[in-house]
Amino acid sequence: MPANPRRSNVDYRKLTSGLLLVLTIIAAGGVLKLTSSFVQPLVIALLLSFVLSPLVDWLHGLRLPWFAAIVAVIVLLLAFGSLVAFVLYTSVQSLVRLFPRYVNRLLDLLRELIDLLELPPELILEFDITRQIGTYLFALSGNFLSLLGSVTVVLIFVLFLLLEKPYLRPKVMDALQGPRTEKIWHIVGSTNAQIGRYLSLKLVISLATGFLVWGSFTLVGVDFAFIWGVLSFLFNFIPSIGSVIVGVSSFGFAIVQFYPDFGPIAGAGLSMLAIQTIVGNIIDPKLLGDSLKISPVVILFSLLFWGWLWGVMGLFLAVPLTVAMKIVFENIPGLEPVGILMGRADVHEASVPNDRLVDHDLDEE
Repeated sequence: MPANPRRSNVDYRKLTSGLLLVLTIIAAGGVLKLTSSFVQPLVIALLLSFVLSPLVDWLHGLRLPWFAAIVAVIVLLLAFGSLVAFVLYTSVQSLVRLFPRYVNRLLDLLRELIDLLELPPELILEFDITRQIGTYLFALSGNFLSLLGSVTVVLIFVLFLLLEKPYLRPKVMDALQGPRTEKIWHIVGSTNAQIGRYLSLKLVISLATGFLVWGSFTLVGVDFAFIWGVLSFLFNFIPSIGSVIVGVSSFGFAIVQFYPDFGPIAGAGLSMLAIQTIVGNIIDPKLLGDSLKISPVVILFSLLFWGWLWGVMGLFLAVPLTVAMKIVFENIPGLEPVGILMGRADVHEASVPNDRLVDHDLDEE
């Protein structure tokens, strides 16, 4: 039976749209690479505005003026951020002062391992990781002023984005006058709500992970538990890879600190493993649901792309940005297939459309 020409045209248009989308993403990546110093703070501010907007709406619902609600939220954010920055700065300074002691303990452990394995003693000279870690620590302790400047720029962007929100709907209605204006605004509102829900829940889950790691490491007696809590909070935004990096690093630090006492080492490792397993495999899927699940292949490519584009900051922003893109594609007519392809599909569910397609083809014959 000859192919349906209408169906072939539809498939051709979808293929063309997909190729154009790929070319657009490549071109946009080049532009973002060149303008990273300006675009990065704007993207972070945009994601923060999605998280803070419900809180502003709630304060405004209490009959607080819109501008006052925004200022109150930003002041609370500044107070909390200043407290975390002060404790983190103090912890990093303490780590820098005690760094030589941990280096000596690490070198002693390496010498014991080399003797146990009967390796050449000169092999210890090949380990320059301690020098690299020391360089990163000293650079981090000296870059808090530049970090403060970046935070200030982000907060300014957040302020203006939140101030603009009440006027966005009238602007859209005036700019896009026509029968589809209400539908366009419905798509925009639904997209914003879903992105805000995801980011808010992810932020709460990451905060809970950081507090749990901080509390458990404090009970075990791991030094610089607050730093490990902050790292767990940050790396929770990098799925799978982030938890592995923090888990392995904290376990290695516990070995250096407590060896040959294996009790605290086991306590630190098991507590980190339990937290990451419960949060990552139970709480996270339960709260976020399956609708926002991203394909592992898409996550891998997003980490590679955003990591190449913006370095370490790109790794932290990769998954939130990818989820936001998936939500946008799912809400824009004509781009729904792209959002579906980005998602993680169940094998049984994926087989149902194929069966229906075969039945449909048989009916046509």
